[in-house]
Amino acid sequence: MKISKKIVRDLQKYLLGTDEFSFISDMDSGFYPISLSFTLEDFDFYYKPIDGNGVPYKIYESVGKQYNPTRVAAYALANYNEFLSIGSTECREIFLKCANWFLGFGDARYEYQFDWNDLKAPWISCMAQGEAASVLVRAYRTTNNIAYLDHAEKSLRPFFFSIPEGGVQSKLDDGSLFLEEYPSRKPTHVMNGFLYAMIGLAEFCDARESNKHISLYMKLIETLNGNVRLWCNGRWSLYEDPAVAGGMNFCTPSYHNLHISQLAWVCARNEMPELRRVVSSWERGLNSLPIRMRALFGKVLFRLLNRAQR
Repeated sequence: MKISKKIVRDLQKYLLGTDEFSFISDMDSGFYPISLSFTLEDFDFYYKPIDGNGVPYKIYESVGKQYNPTRVAAYALANYNEFLSIGSTECREIFLKCANWFLGFGDARYEYQFDWNDLKAPWISCMAQGEAASVLVRAYRTTNNIAYLDHAEKSLRPFFFSIPEGGVQSKLDDGSLFLEEYPSRKPTHVMNGFLYAMIGLAEFCDARESNKHISLYMKLIETLNGNVRLWCNGRWSLYEDPAVAGGMNFCTPSYHNLHISQLAWVCARNEMPELRRVVSSWERGLNSLPIRMRALFGKVLFRLLNRAQR
């Protein structure tokens, strides 16, 4: 039922456009820079069910009940932004419950306990590790409890190791360093997960001075600046690198706007003329019905050739 609802929603967004995952440009406010308020507006669809500790989990058709770290992080960050926006103590409590869920992993490795394509359980994701760092940095700022910041640093450890070493690092064809959302034997270089990881890394650097982490962040900036065109097709963005993904996996409008917002965040922190040009091009694509229809055709074609796992 949820899958059918998602398909209908996606089709509406292709027709009308969307502002989901918009960029929050006030960099000094403490808000998480990607707006997730739309998820709270449809709580049942995005986060239900919730366990007795106030943490969301998901029922997968193939493997049953599972805790998805990125779902927990999104719920935390959406509530944190709501807490800052309206001062809700309930949202603050929800946020801290989710932060404490991450704190409960002694090794700060937020593993997925089910197989996914050629990934065998347990496996980790740069997106989950980076979003957890974003949650934990904010928990530290909210409570002044250094344990949260220390755990955020532990969350980022896999960023410094290759996939065979148990980390999430890979290399693009030109040798540039990349962080993998799906660190399989043949990773497809998913862009949004890489950028979520960059946000978490940068926010940790803002909270604790660390030359090691700053150096890694600058290497990732070089990767992005030198290779962003890999994820471009006209005025639309691709979900992953087509050279290794089996074709052009066009983003849905929501994920396309997420890419726009994530790159806008990078540009707000760093002077990146090339990335600004890409952002402008993608914004024009999002606002064009013919380009959205072209992206829809591309997505359907890719899905016919490459069945998605659920």
